[in-house]
Amino acid sequence: MQFTIHRQSVIQFYGYFALGLAFLFLGFYLFEERIGWWQADAPKMLPIILGGYLALAVVILQFANKDRPFLLDSLLPYQMLEILIMGLLMIYIAPKQQDLALLMLFPVGIGNLLVSKRFGYLLAAMATIMVLTQGFLHPHNVTDRVVSGSIIGISYFLEALIIQSLSSSLSEAKHQAQQAQVELDNAAKLNDLIIERMHTGVCVVDHHGAIIRINRAAQERLENLQPNQCVPQSIMERMHYWMKFDLQKESEIQLDPSNPSSSVFVFFARIDEANTLIFIENKETVVRKAHQSKLDSLARMAASIAHEIRNPLNAVSHATQLLLENPELSKEDQHLGGIILRHCTRMDNIVQNVMQISKRTTSDLQWIQLNKWLGDLIPELCEQYQCKIFITGDPIEIRFDPSQLQQVISNLSQNATRYGGADKDHAIEIQLKQANQRGCLSFIDQGPGLSEQAVQYLYEPFHSTSASGTGLGLYLIKELCEANHAEVRYDSQHEQGAKFDIYFAHDAVTNKD
Repeated sequence: MQFTIHRQSVIQFYGYFALGLAFLFLGFYLFEERIGWWQADAPKMLPIILGGYLALAVVILQFANKDRPFLLDSLLPYQMLEILIMGLLMIYIAPKQQDLALLMLFPVGIGNLLVSKRFGYLLAAMATIMVLTQGFLHPHNVTDRVVSGSIIGISYFLEALIIQSLSSSLSEAKHQAQQAQVELDNAAKLNDLIIERMHTGVCVVDHHGAIIRINRAAQERLENLQPNQCVPQSIMERMHYWMKFDLQKESEIQLDPSNPSSSVFVFFARIDEANTLIFIENKETVVRKAHQSKLDSLARMAASIAHEIRNPLNAVSHATQLLLENPELSKEDQHLGGIILRHCTRMDNIVQNVMQISKRTTSDLQWIQLNKWLGDLIPELCEQYQCKIFITGDPIEIRFDPSQLQQVISNLSQNATRYGGADKDHAIEIQLKQANQRGCLSFIDQGPGLSEQAVQYLYEPFHSTSASGTGLGLYLIKELCEANHAEVRYDSQHEQGAKFDIYFAHDAVTNKD
């Protein structure tokens, strides 16, 4: 199996070494009369072989200078040819020169770095055969030559074994390092994605307040500050106080005195001696979370109280019904009993609404052809609330729990008749449309609308502008819409009457039928 590897520097070193060795051999040949290094038996063949070796070195160097990854064993033919040339010099051209056997240690060693294990041992075996062949073909002092050739041959194999072992260890270490790097890169990308999508602003600064890293939420709260810029002075003062006294101030910071919505809460955490992590929370977000937690606690408490009220309330209602069935009861007592029964019914409705707050069941999302579905529901609502409702706009298809959507439309219709003056003469309009790639239902009455004070407490439970209201209708509408990934908004810019817009989930599509 072949692997793509980057060993360009090793191959370049090999090419330059071979080229230098070729020039050295040619230098010895040119000054042979003075040095007498070659002592060639075939002097006419020596320049030809040395020229071939020089050409081989040039080819290896050109191969090494190519800007591309190299395949394992790609240099094997050149290395085998080099050993054959060296062997030819030892055996036939200059058998008296014993230093060639030692010089072959380099091509064997570098070859084991650039080829696979089996071919590395093949190069060692070829070099050993060349050395032993020289000893046998030239019988002068055969014993010494065979012994020295055997030792050198063993050296070749030991060199191959050591280099292959080190290469395997380095390859394994490199693979583990690359795998660890990939895991670190993936973890870093995951952390970046998590931090970037956090609703809490996160900012890393140095001890001078210069931003090193900042996520999108923090940029939105700090006027789109970028890395290398400094955080506002008010935050720096708070950070210096924390670093000096090791105390977190929980009071808000006003970033822009002219903009009340620019208030933020900041908290600090030390990363190291030079860097600090700052968490930035928008005041409105913190207040909303606290308010929601308060509402949840209040809803649980109210549901618990309602559960305790329900049994005695049912007993009172049942006893009143039995009293009213008494034929001897006077008209005055019958009138009082009717009042009791009506208020028991009203109280029971309140108890049911309160208990429903704590029973926020899982929504069974279904695709609904909203225009057709409303067409089936509206006659029932018109009869129940004695009003007139008509639909305008384009047909849309949404995903919503049908029973919960029915409760939402019913609560809106009840509010329209109770507070918006809707009746047979003053109709309720339901508009269907597409808005920002979302299906939208607008519920409009012709009443006086809501005051600014009422809008401030619009979705709070138990807040009602009517003495007979429970203040739970809009709160339940908001909760049911959120359970179905929808959003309800009051349009305060609407000129006449109250207008509530319900924006459905983003996967709503227009019905083309």
